Amino acid sequence: LYSSSSSGEMEPKKEEALRFIQARGFSREVGEGIIKALLAPSSGISLSSLVVTVKALAGAYEREETSPLLTMAKAVEQELARTSGKNLIKFVVYTPREGESFECEGFEGMSLKEVVDYGEEKNNQVLGEYIECACSGIMACSTCHVYVDPAWWKKVGSPSKEELDMIDLAYEPTEYSRLGCQIRLSKDLEGLKISIPDGANNLFDHIPFE
Repeated sequence: LYSSSSSGEMEPKKEEALRFIQARGFSREVGEGIIKALLAPSSGISLSSLVVTVKALAGAYEREETSPLLTMAKAVEQELARTSGKNLIKFVVYTPREGESFECEGFEGMSLKEVVDYGEEKNNQVLGEYIECACSGIMACSTCHVYVDPAWWKKVGSPSKEELDMIDLAYEPTEYSRLGCQIRLSKDLEGLKISIPDGANNLFDHIPFE
């Protein structure tokens, strides 16, 4: 569905929109996918209004929040993952209720937060009920705190110093604690097992936004 431009040459309006998208950290390939989707006959968007539309879609993205542009980019990335041969990685999530678990899946390279936000399986949305990611995945909270099964710890890897700072604020951290926004799926993590803590500390609840 989404493919790179074969000629390497695009009309000026497309190039301007593409530069705007790339300036926000997305690859050219993803940018071309977004533009192709926006200019599809069913969208009703004309080439003359493309740049204005892309800028409007960016919206809150400038403030590290979810925006339509980010959502489109993630959809394009998933489609590219399918067509480029990236593997779907399955992992098991154990809930705080004893004996209760469910299976999730996401493409290689996705974080657990991205699995929640952009995964298509129903259980991925169930995972979202347990890991909030109140900071939108910028490692400024601990609401996506999970426990990694000890047998998988070496493959998942240890947290960075910055991540440890957030884990220290998490609900009942252990030596096997990680933040879901910092765990990225790979072939080595096929079958990964994680557990959800029986609570969460959300410092954002105590910040007076005015």
